[in-house]
Amino acid sequence: MKAIAILMIVAGLTLGWGGAMEFRYFGPGTDQFLAGLMAAPGGLIFAAAGVALWRRGRRARGVVMAAALVMLTATAGATALRVMGPPAALIGVLSSIAALTYAWRLNASATA
Repeated sequence: MKAIAILMIVAGLTLGWGGAMEFRYFGPGTDQFLAGLMAAPGGLIFAAAGVALWRRGRRARGVVMAAALVMLTATAGATALRVMGPPAALIGVLSSIAALTYAWRLNASATA
């Protein structure tokens, strides 16, 4: 659980920081700015869900699933705009899949 929480925090802050940097260098109306609008909040939500997972454990399952879906959507959107490169897209997709898998496994072990 702690490893997934750390992964979520690091990936969320990394992609959130990259998204926030798009605001500094590009103005409204550009694809980079739109990617920043998706990636910055998505990364922060993902990192906050990692903190919730660290502190609340199994009770944060719903938050983790929602944040992983937000991160997947932000990553897909920024990649579709051709702003996010392959390394960042891999970080966003793989960390989201890891968080979703962990949350689903929590659900399976809770109902068994």
